[in-house]
Amino acid sequence: MSIKRSVALAVSAFPTLADAGTRAERAGFDRAWTTELRSRDAVARAQHVGSHTSSLLVGTGIAYAFTRHPMAMVAAAVEASAAVGGRLTLGIGAGTDHTRGEFGIEFDHPATRLAEYLAVMRAALDSDGGLEHHGRFYDVSMPGFAFGHPRELLDGVRLYAAALMPTALRLLSREADGIALHPFGHVERYLDQVVLPVSEEAAGSVGRTGPSIAAWMVSCALEDGEEARALARAQIALYAAQPGFAAFFEHTPWAGCAASVRARVDLVRGRVPWRELGSELVPDEMLDGLAAAGTPEEVVEAVVAKERQLSRQGVDELTLQVPGIALPAERTDAVLDGLVDALAR
Repeated sequence: MSIKRSVALAVSAFPTLADAGTRAERAGFDRAWTTELRSRDAVARAQHVGSHTSSLLVGTGIAYAFTRHPMAMVAAAVEASAAVGGRLTLGIGAGTDHTRGEFGIEFDHPATRLAEYLAVMRAALDSDGGLEHHGRFYDVSMPGFAFGHPRELLDGVRLYAAALMPTALRLLSREADGIALHPFGHVERYLDQVVLPVSEEAAGSVGRTGPSIAAWMVSCALEDGEEARALARAQIALYAAQPGFAAFFEHTPWAGCAASVRARVDLVRGRVPWRELGSELVPDEMLDGLAAAGTPEEVVEAVVAKERQLSRQGVDELTLQVPGIALPAERTDAVLDGLVDALAR
């Protein structure tokens, strides 16, 4: 099985996106995913990257469902896809409790709600005129609804959902075209024990092929290999600090390390020193198990090995995510370029 190789442009700087997408296209990457946070919009960014490329697929990885009604989200996705010649995949997620709290927006029962959110968008894309959806979370009645776009374009919009834990995987695999695994989900044991069985179960329950799986992995390639590893450690520390991922770590040898990160973050007041925490609390074996970071040669070796593993397990796509949490804006170009250049096909 040939696995697709993608890059996640998980950086705050907007001006660098177009050039990064162009470089990724020239380097032979299949897709570029754009990210969302308090001050950036994944759909707008994906359209921007797509408008500066010709064949590179683009996707939102992820757009926050809780900030938009599903009809507003799917309308934005269709329009953006039309603008880039039908190359857009819409990836959505519920975000963390912390992120939703920052926005002051409730999104209760996030996995169940997100599954219905997908169902509403699917109904809109499939509609040949009019739309009715009456569910637990969304009540939509639009007798005159219609997209002003060709059926071919609507059928080409693929819906991915971000997930990692079993309940979310089970619910979302029934509705989504694909699952965008959190950057911890590529771990071989976790894929075998949790992700793949749940995906197969969901596929059997709805009588269709299981969703495509895009596994993400934090990756950083720099001539200064230790600097690349320091940036990746900071990103791993950020993710390990999330209480919702504690159950994931029970499937790994690093449960104690993750618990130490969470405990330290609880004690911090104000801005969290992620780089310092990563250096102190993310050991080499944890970093190398969860990320590909170091010199370009070391990263190429790690990525190729990971692609072999994922291909054996039936994963469709490996998405390499630059570590953005401790990355100064002025160094964004160098870090993106280092990763893309190292892994040019």
